[in-house]
Amino acid sequence: MNTKPKNNQVIYQVYPLTFAYAPGSAGDEYLGSYGNLKGITAHAGYIASLGVDTVWITPFYPWGSTGFGYDITDYRGIDPMFGTKEDFAELCRELHAHNLRVIIDQVYNHCSEEHEWFQLSLRRIKPYDEYFVWVDASEYDAKGNPLPPTNWPSIWNSDGPGVWTWNEQRKQFYLHSFDCSMPNLNIANPAVQDELLSIAKYWFDMGVDGFRLDAATHYGAGAVLRDNPLDKNGSQIRLYDINTEAGLTFLSRLKELCNSYPVPKTLLAEYWYDISKKGIARSKKVVSRLKVDACFTGALNGTLETFKQHIQNELKISPFGEKLNWAISNHDMERAGSRLFGKGYTPAKGALLMRMLLTFPGSVCLFQGDELGLPNPQSFAACKNRANDPLDVWTNFDTPWDASRAGFAMSDAADDITRNMALHPDEEQYKYAVSNQTGDKSVLAQTRQAIAIRKMGLFNEPGNILFLNNIKDENVIAYVRTDKSGRRRVLCAFNFGNESVKITYKKHTLPVPAEDAVFVTL
Repeated sequence: MNTKPKNNQVIYQVYPLTFAYAPGSAGDEYLGSYGNLKGITAHAGYIASLGVDTVWITPFYPWGSTGFGYDITDYRGIDPMFGTKEDFAELCRELHAHNLRVIIDQVYNHCSEEHEWFQLSLRRIKPYDEYFVWVDASEYDAKGNPLPPTNWPSIWNSDGPGVWTWNEQRKQFYLHSFDCSMPNLNIANPAVQDELLSIAKYWFDMGVDGFRLDAATHYGAGAVLRDNPLDKNGSQIRLYDINTEAGLTFLSRLKELCNSYPVPKTLLAEYWYDISKKGIARSKKVVSRLKVDACFTGALNGTLETFKQHIQNELKISPFGEKLNWAISNHDMERAGSRLFGKGYTPAKGALLMRMLLTFPGSVCLFQGDELGLPNPQSFAACKNRANDPLDVWTNFDTPWDASRAGFAMSDAADDITRNMALHPDEEQYKYAVSNQTGDKSVLAQTRQAIAIRKMGLFNEPGNILFLNNIKDENVIAYVRTDKSGRRRVLCAFNFGNESVKITYKKHTLPVPAEDAVFVTL
């Protein structure tokens, strides 16, 4: 098995609900309506054939009704829709046999309101009365309604823009960085830290090689209750609700546990920080103190042009990419090709995105289907088979992330199509199925080649990305990729346009064909 926990890994993200189904689980209650753990096991060989180092499996725990696995109701359990603990142990063994490391999501910032801990906390039953962040009302409006203790914003909340919800049973506010159905755990409480470390050890001892830590930037919120100040545009400067001292302390304790194993466990933390001009110095200091292997900051969003500034700012915060993790897509947004190019998307552009991503210093994540160049489904409604959805999961699928979670096509053969959660049988996406990706020019073949090239040289090392400032074409991204010393350099040019272009760098003039890339060792 690949035991290196260094931050140069190529990570393949699997979303179990829609990746693949395979029969044979003792916990198979839904007979193929959803993907399951055995489905991942059945395709371990395919994942290994990509050349990746690590598989990241998103939540498969018992969950509530709003968070698609990120609203956990049992941290040590496996939801029957995905299988059993025996299935998970088999999956770990199979992935390890293919020389793949296994990391799984751990959602320590919050849980479901349906979790037993929260239900006990509502009734003030010790020690769970302090497992969550509860705050008395100190002010009331003219109608006598309690006012929230701070101005902190929620990432998304069905009840409003803030992080505080009043609970009539306890007569207090509780904190939730996300939806009000997912209350924040009080990570500043040492007892909660001990509980979470016990859960971490449980999964490490089950055979996993590390964690992707969901929403880690919010750990410890509520330890200090102060309004965030506002900048001149009226936006909050996030000083008190994220990147807290309590969160840093817990991550240090978690990393100590990781390092107690003969082969240290890996921590990939979803960690957001301010990459504005004024925030870079502060963020650099925070990241330098983070006891994690890499920061997962979502996926590059916006336009090709905004990628440049984003990448430059990230490299200022973590020089040479040594604590950075990069992605083009993930489970929380639309497919990259459709998001960036709309109706102008082509498989060649999808292959270019993969080739570019795999030159970045640090580690990279491929979301299931990235390697196939999957675009958005033509119609979300068309790929929803509500008639065969025993858990009524599709009811909640009405957001942009439907596009990435809608399905994965191993084959367009009828018996290989997951009956419910995969793509509709008439969906055009099936032409991107693995079975149809033949020839050296397929996105799959080019992704495999880019991974192999990455592993052989400079792209697999820490280093820098120096963008060429004389590029005027918005469809072209060109930069010099260096090692840490700056002495070893490769000029990388990617033309996402439909016409050939020429770029110049010092004494080099390079033609870059349409929808293609050029690499020159300097």
